[in-house]
Amino acid sequence: MANAYRPEVDGLRAIAVGAVILYHAGFAGFPGGYVGVDIFFVISGYLITSILANDLASGRFSIRKFYERRARRIFPALFFVMACCLPFAWAWLTPGQLREFFQSVVAVTLFLSNVYFWLKSGYFGQNTETVPLIHTWSLAVEEQFYVVFPLLLFVLWKLAPRVRSWLICGLAGVSLAACIYFELRDPSFNFFFAPTRAWELLAGALVALHRARWLEGRLASTVWREVFGALAIALIGGSIFLYSKDTPFPGRAAVPPVLGTALILAFCSPSTTLGRVLAWRPMVAIGLVSYSAYLWHQPLFAFARAVAPSHPTPALYAALIALTGVLATLSWRFVERPFRQAGRVSRPRIFWFSVATSMAFLAIGAGGHWRNGFPGRFDASSNQLAATSTASPLRAKCHTEGVAYLKPSLACRYFNDRSTWAVFGDSHGVELAYALAEDLKPRGQGVIHLTSSGCQPALTFESNVPGCSAWVRESLALLEKSPDIHDVVLVFRHSFHLYGDQVRGFPVLPDSAPAFLREQPADAARNAYWSSFFELVRRLKAAGKAVHVADPIPELGTAIDRMIYRRDMFGGVAVQKVGNPVAYYVQRNRGILPKLAELAASGNAVRVVSQDAFCDGVQCFAVMDGDAMYFDDNHPSVAGAQRLARLLVRTAPADAQPLSAALNTPIANETNK
Repeated sequence: MANAYRPEVDGLRAIAVGAVILYHAGFAGFPGGYVGVDIFFVISGYLITSILANDLASGRFSIRKFYERRARRIFPALFFVMACCLPFAWAWLTPGQLREFFQSVVAVTLFLSNVYFWLKSGYFGQNTETVPLIHTWSLAVEEQFYVVFPLLLFVLWKLAPRVRSWLICGLAGVSLAACIYFELRDPSFNFFFAPTRAWELLAGALVALHRARWLEGRLASTVWREVFGALAIALIGGSIFLYSKDTPFPGRAAVPPVLGTALILAFCSPSTTLGRVLAWRPMVAIGLVSYSAYLWHQPLFAFARAVAPSHPTPALYAALIALTGVLATLSWRFVERPFRQAGRVSRPRIFWFSVATSMAFLAIGAGGHWRNGFPGRFDASSNQLAATSTASPLRAKCHTEGVAYLKPSLACRYFNDRSTWAVFGDSHGVELAYALAEDLKPRGQGVIHLTSSGCQPALTFESNVPGCSAWVRESLALLEKSPDIHDVVLVFRHSFHLYGDQVRGFPVLPDSAPAFLREQPADAARNAYWSSFFELVRRLKAAGKAVHVADPIPELGTAIDRMIYRRDMFGGVAVQKVGNPVAYYVQRNRGILPKLAELAASGNAVRVVSQDAFCDGVQCFAVMDGDAMYFDDNHPSVAGAQRLARLLVRTAPADAQPLSAALNTPIANETNK
């Protein structure tokens, strides 16, 4: 079994890395570019298995030699990029960001970054955009796979080829079944973990083991190879151009790009039309530096987002992509290639380089973690203010998400078994539930906390968020049959659900189509949203509840910690206290505020005017009375939620339910310190 160089494979790498980079840059037309990682997985499984199979067939298999090759391939460029990140992380990241950066350095060095980022956040979340090393999760998945697979193949090689193939197919099938099972039940676990990704690498392995035989059969005719090439590029292109961040992934949606990649690896060659395109020299050149390009692009993007006053423009992203190409070419020429040549870097040297560099990064990462991101780099007043930017201490315990959601019957009840209030909504209600309960505690009243992450008020339509619609219906049923609960506060991030995220294009107002009901026009989906929300209010009202609907929380243009520390980073200590103008807030919610006003005017609900907690007549504030009002770019901090809670309870008698009139009484705008 010969290992002849295949230029079309490097061309396929060029498609993979290009798709990923363009997706991360947010360019229109590549909403599913993240499938480039899946293409890489299949290619990796194919190439590594080809090498292992040749060594096993010739009796030259050596696990030591295998890991030496992996060390030469992975460590030098990875560690070089990590080292280059250190000074920029020190200069441009906030203490919290720098602490997490150092934690990620440890995780990357141990090839556990997929586990670390699973524990910290999701891949598609806004908070990942300023994380320089999040893309290394895929390297961790590969290396974890290659801890097991070479030894497994060594054992299976002693079996008959047919038995060996069926066993590998079985393992791939189990992995794919697990991937589909967790597709909706635990999307984050499904995305980051090797067991649910292994089938993609095993697909490449199966191609490596069977390609020679397939090319001897009738499917290897010119006609069939052209058909397979056309089908393959349709499957890959369709995934890149038609998927989005809202597509449940991986799972069934991962099958088309994986199958397309496998078809190219199995049947394409420079003699086929697609093979000739992929073997085009510029494509091959990009493919050769694809590993370095993959390593470089995310740190460049992340640091640009960290220091830019607003989201980077397309022109800036284009410049960063060009810089990625330059740096990738240099690191391929002067780092990757020399270390791959045993004549230039001997086995003992690559071993000691790997050990010494790993120990150095572990020490640096651990030190940065224990020093909490070195807050001493910044002015004490900035650190004091940042300390007030806190989420609810019970957020992790009481907030839920996904198909395996916390059952409403088991929801947290603060801080009294006599729950007379409920906060019901998405993540914007988490801190309000906690703050409201603190205010009600002296009155002997409690709050039941019902919030689910990213969940729309999807009562009469099926949400695109796994588990959301079922959770909404169960929560509503619980409230309807709970006579002790008199008041229900509905808190949803309507602006995000209906028009998209404000940060990615800030200060331009977003006008994205809703992620749910995509088969309908955007306006029809929005109308369905409001019909569902109004029905939710109607049923709560019919159940005898006093319904309070909160206006959207004013949003920031960037995360609060960047607003606190940005001027500190560039030589000043003045904190940016203002958020967005009220005019921005009104325009952002121009399709929302009239709907909530309509509800209030009908007498079916009492409106909670969020502006009264966060804004004066002209300006909304990020900092008020020495406290940060947010803990990110849109969720209120506990301090911010306390101001909102006062709209509900400040004028209510101590021994009675809060009066509806209190909800329409603005609190005085206090001095912004």
